[in-house]
Amino acid sequence: MLNKKSFAISLVTIATLTISSPISVSATNIDDKINQQEQKINDLNNQKAAADKTLAGLESQIATLKEETQQLLDEKVALEQEVAQLNKEIADLEEAIQKRSEKIDEQARETQVNQDKQNIVSVLLEADSVSDAINRTLAYGTLVSANNSIMEDQKRDKDDLAQKKQTLEEKVAAITKKQEAFKVKQTELEASKAEQVKLANDILNNLANEKDKKAEYVAQKAEAERIAAEAARKQKELEKQQKEAEQATQAAVQKVTGEENVSQSNNVSSSGTANSGAQTKPQTPAPQTGSGFQSPLSSLVVTSGFGYRADPTGNAGNFHSGIDFGGSMNTPVMAARAGTVIAAGFEPGGGNHIIIQHDNGYYTYYLHLNQHVASVGASVQAGDVVGLMGTTGDSTGVHLHFGISTGFWSGYLNPGPFLGI
Repeated sequence: MLNKKSFAISLVTIATLTISSPISVSATNIDDKINQQEQKINDLNNQKAAADKTLAGLESQIATLKEETQQLLDEKVALEQEVAQLNKEIADLEEAIQKRSEKIDEQARETQVNQDKQNIVSVLLEADSVSDAINRTLAYGTLVSANNSIMEDQKRDKDDLAQKKQTLEEKVAAITKKQEAFKVKQTELEASKAEQVKLANDILNNLANEKDKKAEYVAQKAEAERIAAEAARKQKELEKQQKEAEQATQAAVQKVTGEENVSQSNNVSSSGTANSGAQTKPQTPAPQTGSGFQSPLSSLVVTSGFGYRADPTGNAGNFHSGIDFGGSMNTPVMAARAGTVIAAGFEPGGGNHIIIQHDNGYYTYYLHLNQHVASVGASVQAGDVVGLMGTTGDSTGVHLHFGISTGFWSGYLNPGPFLGI
């Protein structure tokens, strides 16, 4: 009898082998994704360098503008001092002009009142002597000259006052205009800087995200490589287990064949002519094999073999523990060897099923039946009808799942060599 543990290991190894190829494909896809992420990261680094360069230029302009603004403030302070001095000079000029204006007005009134006396002839005629006439003439000339000087000073001071006011207004207007221009430029530069800072931050965030994605892909690649290495190791183990399983199956068939031959030899030698007509015939003829097992159907049409396959329903797993034979509804299903029925019931996967335990320690399985014919505890002979073919349980159509094992629901063997197919 085959070791059950070795068969369990074989099944696990077969399932593991199936992921070897997808892992290689997955690792290749991950490499492509990593390369794409590296390209994205390089592009973002270039964008960041350009943004940093632009930002540095803006900061340099802002720094220059701040220096110019400080110079303008210094000019403004100096202008304020000059304005204070000009205002003082203007106040002094205005005061002097006011006093001269008052004096001129006063002299004008006196001249108007004494107009008949304010001529050189009157002065000479009123003189008491020649000496007095000379003195009066000199005094009159001095007065006229003084008035003329006052008028000239008055005109000069007024012109000077007007010039100082104009100069002051021009300087104030110039510095005000320059200050407003600086404010506009500073506002524009600050807005550009804010946009550039936002752009740089967005680039940094995107760069961090792309680096995180790359790190995830690198981790996935490492895991895929680890799984691939493990799959390669298990593939070698699978090849070894499959070889051992084939050898074990061949040995089991040879053992059963040998036991059957010995049994037939004993029956022939002991039966004699008296018992030649007492043998039980199968209810339905079935093909014989050289292994002691016969076909469970009158004709065999294999629809799915033993071993790994794609799960047709998604519920049974990828390992097929028997062979599926096609047929029509209610086709008779026969015992493949004499034995005792130890199970006749229903389960979700196998549907209506019969399990027979045989004298050589093997079990045979008949699944997806439409109905049972044999019952638990019944003794059956090879060829006895035990059920009718159907499609109950986890099935995609009418068929018989036939299996052979070394244990109850365990230690499955390939039924093909036992049936000669």
